[in-house]
Amino acid sequence: MMRFYNFMCSILRFLLAIFYRIEIIGQENIPDEGKYIIIANHKHYFDPLFMMGAVKNRRIIPVAKQEIFKVPVFRAILNKLEVIPINRANPSISTVKAILRQIKDGRVLGIFPEGTRCQDLNTFLPAKPGVALFSIKSKSDIIPMSIITNYRIFSKVKVIIGQPIDMSEYYNSKVAKTEYPKISQDVFDKVVENFNKNKEGIKLI
Repeated sequence: MMRFYNFMCSILRFLLAIFYRIEIIGQENIPDEGKYIIIANHKHYFDPLFMMGAVKNRRIIPVAKQEIFKVPVFRAILNKLEVIPINRANPSISTVKAILRQIKDGRVLGIFPEGTRCQDLNTFLPAKPGVALFSIKSKSDIIPMSIITNYRIFSKVKVIIGQPIDMSEYYNSKVAKTEYPKISQDVFDKVVENFNKNKEGIKLI
């Protein structure tokens, strides 16, 4: 599986380099080992591709809406890459367990806290509580990633990888489910902050 993943990522990076001018800042902020969750803003279908292409030292396990698994060609590739299908409106217990198992096995979860695409390139949707749930249950720190582009062919793409956010204060304390949305929003705010700090030079219309 790892060989196939590396092979697909090599092809992906090659194709992205042809069609976009990609600048990745902060690759050193992704440790070679340990439990981590990468979170990013979500404005386009290509965002998971930019995320996977930007991370070279760890295997990303993406979470994708279950609807795209209905397309046979996509389903075969997604299954090979071990993409986890999720019902965004009502994630099942088995899905949550599968995600936690992947993190505990040393893979890095890639997730988009907004839950769906925000098509306005300059604004963001509120973060869903799942990020906090996965982080606390798996005792994983969070790495904020900001994807800045207008997605037009041959345009500039900036991928800003921020420093890991220490979540240890929550690991051994009792966190109520009602607190998850605020915790998720607090970490997602770092994605938004890095986005706004680095968007100069990219026409977001």
